[in-house]
Amino acid sequence: MHTLQKSLVLVTSALSLTLSTFPALAADAPAAPAAPAAKSGGGIGVVDPDKVVKAYPKAEQLAKDLKSEEDRVHKMIEDGNRQLEKAKTDHKPPAELEGLQRRLQETIDKEVKQVQSRAQSLESQLETDVQNAIKAEAAARKLDIVLLKPVVFMGGIDLTDSVMKRLAASQAASKPATK
Repeated sequence: MHTLQKSLVLVTSALSLTLSTFPALAADAPAAPAAPAAKSGGGIGVVDPDKVVKAYPKAEQLAKDLKSEEDRVHKMIEDGNRQLEKAKTDHKPPAELEGLQRRLQETIDKEVKQVQSRAQSLESQLETDVQNAIKAEAAARKLDIVLLKPVVFMGGIDLTDSVMKRLAASQAASKPATK
């Protein structure tokens, strides 16, 4: 989830760098007064990414899935260690022990790589979901900037609850399609 926070920082930074949405920064526009900027949006939003991810049911399910895969790999390691110990107690020749250890290690390494790949894929999917919900909420409220709430001392429109509702709604909408 630490990578999710980094990605959220990148997304919010990208949103905050959308200079074209600031009339005051356009090449031929004079500095805009506060009232017109408020009409066209011009606000600043904040999002608490930890709260969003913790409240997102899909994130919880993905974490459970990954935990079960991790447990499966740990069981494979334990089983491999038992096989190796049994081979040692059966006084197998060193060459056979080395071959067994190499095969077990290759199998475990392959499984670990698959779990890591799946974890990265799921994390990327989760990040995309959260980023899209933040972008949609910012657009709906006509906000120019969305920052991470932990780095904002004060001010800003808190989008956290709205983003969580968007994620819950999008997950609920996608469930009938997957059944």
